[in-house]
Amino acid sequence: MSKPTAATVHTELIRHETECAERWKTNFKHLEKMDTDISFIKRWMLAGLFTISMTLLSFVLSTI
Repeated sequence: MSKPTAATVHTELIRHETECAERWKTNFKHLEKMDTDISFIKRWMLAGLFTISMTLLSFVLSTI
């Protein structure tokens, strides 16, 4: 195995940076989708909490 030259190291580094840039682009797309999904789940949970709270409040008020 020969010692790498500056030119081969530079070429490998450029290739590596290109691959990493593509991976990060894909990663950010997935993170944005996860943020959207988490926001959707949060809204549903808050709506469910509101529904449960109103149901319990109606039970309490109806027994008075």
